Amino acid sequence: MWRRRAAYPLLLWLVLSAAIAGVWIRFGSSTLTTVLTILSAVAALLPLFKGVWPKPDQVSTPEQVDQAVRVLAIEVRKQWDEEARRRQLQETRQMPVRWEVTERPKAPSPLPSTGELPRLIDEFVGQPRAMVVIGEPGSGKTGLCVILALDLLKEAAGRVPLLLQIASWDPAENLDDWMVRRLVEDYPFLGSEARFGSTVGSEIVTQRLVLPILDGLDEMAPALRSVALRALDSDWSGQPFVLTCRTEEFLTANEQNLLTGLLVVRLRPLEPQAAANFLLDASADGRLEEWEPVLADLVAHPSNELAQTLTNPLMLALARTVYEAEDVSPGELLDRDRFPRQHDVEEYLLDRFVPTVFRIRPYRGVPNPTRVSRRWDPEVAQQALVFLAMHLQTLGTRDLAWWQLTRAVPRPVPQVVRVTVGTLGCGLLGWVMFGLFGRPLLGAAFGLGVGFLAALPLGRLRDKRPRRFVPRMLRRADLAPEFLVRDIGFGVVGALVGGVIVGLLFSAGYGVLIGLFFGLVFGMVRRFTEPTETREPASPGNVLRGDRSTVLYGTALGATAGALVGGVMGGVVGAEQYGLIYHLTPAMEGLLGASVGLLLGAAGLGMMVYATSAWAQLVLARIWLAWRGRTPLRLMTFLADAHKLGVLRQVGPLYQFRHALLQDRLGRPVPGPVEAPEAEPAVRG
Repeated sequence: MWRRRAAYPLLLWLVLSAAIAGVWIRFGSSTLTTVLTILSAVAALLPLFKGVWPKPDQVSTPEQVDQAVRVLAIEVRKQWDEEARRRQLQETRQMPVRWEVTERPKAPSPLPSTGELPRLIDEFVGQPRAMVVIGEPGSGKTGLCVILALDLLKEAAGRVPLLLQIASWDPAENLDDWMVRRLVEDYPFLGSEARFGSTVGSEIVTQRLVLPILDGLDEMAPALRSVALRALDSDWSGQPFVLTCRTEEFLTANEQNLLTGLLVVRLRPLEPQAAANFLLDASADGRLEEWEPVLADLVAHPSNELAQTLTNPLMLALARTVYEAEDVSPGELLDRDRFPRQHDVEEYLLDRFVPTVFRIRPYRGVPNPTRVSRRWDPEVAQQALVFLAMHLQTLGTRDLAWWQLTRAVPRPVPQVVRVTVGTLGCGLLGWVMFGLFGRPLLGAAFGLGVGFLAALPLGRLRDKRPRRFVPRMLRRADLAPEFLVRDIGFGVVGALVGGVIVGLLFSAGYGVLIGLFFGLVFGMVRRFTEPTETREPASPGNVLRGDRSTVLYGTALGATAGALVGGVMGGVVGAEQYGLIYHLTPAMEGLLGASVGLLLGAAGLGMMVYATSAWAQLVLARIWLAWRGRTPLRLMTFLADAHKLGVLRQVGPLYQFRHALLQDRLGRPVPGPVEAPEAEPAVRG
């Protein structure tokens, strides 16, 4: 099949080449050039004409919706299976986390007033309902969300769980609209109109084929929490959902009983004996003697600071990890002078967590997608994560988006870099191009001017999100003024640069025609660089690859257009009569023209697409931050490894810290360096 697909374009190109050769022989080069330019312009304009009268959207059929739901369930399971393993949620299942019902729905329910986590999960999966889960920080609310999502997916006929961070919702927007948008953003394969139709996202939500699991109401601005509860009750009334929030924040937001008649469950601390048993089972045999006095104190004094800390599921998991290091004894937790308050114990465990995991789980040298990619110095890792946490605290967000790291770079730096690189690069290209016609100084001056003037407005065309090269017909919405201005900006630059160069070197007539051609090519490339629409669930890695591919596609198309124009102008029109400094045969002139055109087209359009890409912002940010000693140079590799080690968690294309408490603690670090166990020599880049 692939050979047949490759043969059709090749056959088409052979037919076109034969036709071009026939016209050249019969009518001469002048007529051929005019015809080729007109045909190229018409071909480039066809998408515009089709976009003005777009085809009506194809409403998704019931069969397409059913297929989309099946595929969505598979992808959601793959996504959260992997994330559950990363977050070590099997550990959470093993913890005897308790809960109690604080409010019941009016309808009778077999759910008892209190119990352990497996009973709550089984009851909800068997009979989904509207449920609010509250609890103190670190009580296991987010882990419960992931476990619920995975268990719901085991029900073949159930709704597909959609785990979302509710803090990213503006309650002024209808909940259905927000969920449709998030559904397509997080699972962009649903945007395939040929496969699922154009309304599949809306159909899935409006037909209530998803069960929203809304995590982290407490992360929303306090003034919006009550508004969100009211909107949730109105927009999703009578349908099952899960909402999580810290206890005090939920009680405050729901003071006016905005959510009534539904199940409210509070997660409680573990029993001291249960926490002791968990640590005992998780400890290596050789360290049982070190744990025994700690566990005895935990059981004998259930109300002291240590017991209050270790009965919190998050702190219990941190304690288990921290004391995996052989040179640190858990007996230090019994030092009341060192840890007089519960808060002191919590901060110590949070401070030790990052250097410990980077020390006890090092790179093993054998390629494995589940292990870290390289060895990192614990001190360097701690320093980088402290900086990133402080950066997020400054932005007032929990979401670490790699394409927004440029906000950590001083505002003038990106513009200075863009203008400098663009100006010098264009100056060099102009010197090469015009130098072939004996006017290198004019070319250098022309290139420097073009680079400087083009780099200034391009700095304002930065996308907020990564992009992907998606050739398609224009939709009516694409003709909005803001989109047209953006595309026309690219087209004008391409038209002016290509037209002026050809006009100066050949003639004004050729300059107009070639300028029109380049303008259309540049404009269409900009039009086809859409916000990322991957064919798989979004992750930081594949979103970056999609944006990087956009730059490569733009460069390739610029090279193709430049080679075509250069080949025609050199081999058909002839460059020697216009001052070419070399005496070549027509074939060699065409080859030289195609080569120079390829270089200019690739560099020109490639630099423009790159300058407005999220990838360019990341490259600048990571170089700047590494130079300033803030983060490693291989920043994305470092973030991926921090995710593998459980320091970060992944939510779609974003990273977040494992828990808000960890981010908050790293965001206000203790004075001086954090002590870390001795580690083997490690890379710092």
